[in-house]
Amino acid sequence: MPKKVLVLNGQYLPGYKGGGPIQSCVNMIENLKDQFEFYVLTADRDHKEEHPYSEIKVNEWNQVGPAKVFYMSPELQNLSGFQKILNSIDYDTIYFNGFYSPVFTIKPLILRRLGKLKDKKTILTPRGDFTGGSENKKFKKYTYIYLSKLFGLYKNLNWHATSDLEMNDIKKKFNAAEICNVSNLTSNYIPVNSSLSKNRGELRLVFVSRIFPKKNLKFALEVLKEIKSGIVTFDIFGPLEDKLYWEDCNKLIKDMPENVKVSYKGEAPHSEIGNIFSNYHAFLFPTLGENYGHVIVESMANNCLVVLSKGVTPWDSYEKIASTMEYLSNKNGFIKIINDLIALTEEQFSDFTKKNQDYIKDHLINGKRLNIKGYADLLS
Repeated sequence: MPKKVLVLNGQYLPGYKGGGPIQSCVNMIENLKDQFEFYVLTADRDHKEEHPYSEIKVNEWNQVGPAKVFYMSPELQNLSGFQKILNSIDYDTIYFNGFYSPVFTIKPLILRRLGKLKDKKTILTPRGDFTGGSENKKFKKYTYIYLSKLFGLYKNLNWHATSDLEMNDIKKKFNAAEICNVSNLTSNYIPVNSSLSKNRGELRLVFVSRIFPKKNLKFALEVLKEIKSGIVTFDIFGPLEDKLYWEDCNKLIKDMPENVKVSYKGEAPHSEIGNIFSNYHAFLFPTLGENYGHVIVESMANNCLVVLSKGVTPWDSYEKIASTMEYLSNKNGFIKIINDLIALTEEQFSDFTKKNQDYIKDHLINGKRLNIKGYADLLS
């Protein structure tokens, strides 16, 4: 009989505004559905939405793909609500997503520490909470880490890191942590041939992510402001998570040179991401840090080259494919990369996309079997 795994995450399908952690959970469940029985406990609405999903039953179990999903209403998301639901489920392993998640991680862990939950194997993955850009609200976060250690909130649990970067970040915060380092699983990769033409002197760039400081859209706009030749299109997709940050971005957009056209295209559900990337030459994503970066993989998988920050994601080896990576401290390096991409001919661009395809095939296909085994060992 397969073991039962209970997954807690703030958002799940059909939500998409919670970013990569949703896709991480979906991919884990899809890849391991024949080995484990999955249950998901999540909110009844998408990130920062005021109304629940229209197509689900609230405070009831729903069959969503291979998983049973319980969508909790806000009034149930308190200690007593979690205690009642968690103790009504027969599970072997409980899997938390997000270190700082106040509702779907911290509240259940408080119950666990107080002895109010079943004594079961407990796994926590930070989902990038320690990786790059985590200095935002530094005092508040470090105070919480200190108090959580004092209270023993993270005692006797297993940590799941999805990259060497994240494993090292966990060790810096919890040096005695027992850590299993297994890369995120991906959805099935279907090779896509690039149909986008590339004229020398023209470049189509895209940004697809939540709009808040860690994703570093403002820096991307500062780079584009310095592009004085060529015709550049830069389209932005993603939820406006930080309105004040977006105001700063808008000021830069209004001050762009005439050859750079920037447009905000709104939010995009996950089902549309692949098609979006296939319409652009490169994904400009100078992120401050990603423990994995599902959106990076989506870009590569759809033949959209990645212009990426160096040293803050697990994808530094992509630099061998095309010189599209630079340290964030070197703004001139990013400017040079954009100018180099503008100058690419159709033939040169085609060579880069072929190398990109080989790279993503190698990483998504060859490493997948090993990662599935690693997940199975982790959850067992």
